[in-house]
Amino acid sequence: MLRRQFIAKSFRAAATAAISTSLLRAETTSKSILVLGGTFFLGPAIVEAAMADGHKVTLLNRGVTNPGLFPYVEKLRGFRSPNSDDQNISALGQRHWDVVIDVWPYEPVLVESAARRLKDRTKHYLYVSSVGAYDTKDFSQPNVSEDGATVPWAIVPRESTGDAYDRGKAESERRLRAIIGERLTVVRPGPIKGIRDDTPDILIWLRRMQQNSTVIAPGDGSDPVEIVDVNDVAEFLMLAIDRPLYGTFNVTGRPMSFRSFLDDCRSATHSNAELVWITEAFLRNQGLVLQGQANWLRPFPYWKPDPSWANFSRISSAKAYDAGWQTRPFRNTAIDYLAYIASLPAYVFQDTLSPERHAEVLNLWRNGTR
Repeated sequence: MLRRQFIAKSFRAAATAAISTSLLRAETTSKSILVLGGTFFLGPAIVEAAMADGHKVTLLNRGVTNPGLFPYVEKLRGFRSPNSDDQNISALGQRHWDVVIDVWPYEPVLVESAARRLKDRTKHYLYVSSVGAYDTKDFSQPNVSEDGATVPWAIVPRESTGDAYDRGKAESERRLRAIIGERLTVVRPGPIKGIRDDTPDILIWLRRMQQNSTVIAPGDGSDPVEIVDVNDVAEFLMLAIDRPLYGTFNVTGRPMSFRSFLDDCRSATHSNAELVWITEAFLRNQGLVLQGQANWLRPFPYWKPDPSWANFSRISSAKAYDAGWQTRPFRNTAIDYLAYIASLPAYVFQDTLSPERHAEVLNLWRNGTR
């Protein structure tokens, strides 16, 4: 046999083997996935990522939020409630799935009841928790890892939503570990942004870049910011399913400085706005350093000058990155977010710092008023 013929024959054989292996892999790695929820913000990103990976998805939800999403995905109707008399998840029947993903609830009773119903009907259970599950006492040092202490459980009134959310997420994790054991994956995202998010925190900065030639930048630019793209969280869940990966993983993205954050906001809007950095002391004297308010209600969203909270934006996702997770640049997230906001027919934007007040503070700073 001539050398050229031998090489060609060998190549065809290798190609045939590779195709066969690829087809076999596609057949064996495609999984049936039950998503509890799946139609609000992170849920749709998870469904889209799962379908892109070739998995077969079933949704269980009320059919109230965005019912028109995913017309060709199987939908089971049900209602999860802390009150067992109200709850109805009978649509699950006696079915089995390879994977179950519980996307959003923070009430331990809800999380626990679904897990007990499904624990023997799945091989892999995933729960989306939050970095809010960490006990803030553990933030004395940066790079908090997955073995950091979590918030202890206590009965809190439903009206105390902030405390209830953090404690509820932590307690939900604990109950799931007791029920599911080693087949559990818990992901703890930080602030999630991107497509289908309509909270105005990033939008405030993007609009200021678009509408002003000069923009107040708080502090000195060194304060940390940590934001993760909604699609990157979904991609990590797919990575955890495909490997599979078990245990707890922070998925907060990579920390960036506030200067980098604002530079990316400016770049995403193709703005030439000048950033004027104004000290915390001056802004505090102007009544613009607020504590205890939601991020999107502050004059300068994502800026946290309180040192006790700085490490909340320096949580380590090294474990997820070491497992093969990849994340996109924040600039891309900002562009996706802008595009989504532009697609909403009736979105009304209101800045937390009026144009008049913004201009007034700039003038006071430039005129040396302290």
